[in-house]
Amino acid sequence: MMKRTARLALMISLLGLFVGTAEAQDYAIFWFTIDGGGGIGGGDGFELSGTIGQADAGPATPMTGGSFELTGGFWPGAAAADEGCTDDEKMRKARCRERNGANQLKVTLTGGRPNDTFVVTLSSDGASKDGTINSRGKGKAKFNNRAPGDSGVATAEWGCGAVEEKEYACP
Repeated sequence: MMKRTARLALMISLLGLFVGTAEAQDYAIFWFTIDGGGGIGGGDGFELSGTIGQADAGPATPMTGGSFELTGGFWPGAAAADEGCTDDEKMRKARCRERNGANQLKVTLTGGRPNDTFVVTLSSDGASKDGTINSRGKGKAKFNNRAPGDSGVATAEWGCGAVEEKEYACP
């Protein structure tokens, strides 16, 4: 029993020596890049290839094809405060129809950036409606109780600055 107690005391003493010499360490994160490598993935008629890392120099340039856009680099677009217009902003239709005994003019917008704002103004009486582009890039403005024979130009202006006009005529 004495041998065990002596051994245990010796081990605790040695452990105390190591614990007593421990000091705070200086840490550093070194700058580096991961170059080369990469790979290709795909399916359903799509293909994506690339490598991990940040663009080496200058701002990242978007790669486009069809209706798709891909920007490489580290957190692309995170610092962009204003993305501007898509150049696809369109007024798809400005159609006036009789609904439940009254005319309703419906203006449909497409191609905008989600959460962009818009205002639609009518030339006949200056009436206007505002709204926000939805997650699918669409927006609608409805003008109820339009007078029979009302006609003019509907002008849509997006928050990004795009402007589109279409003529309308109510029955």
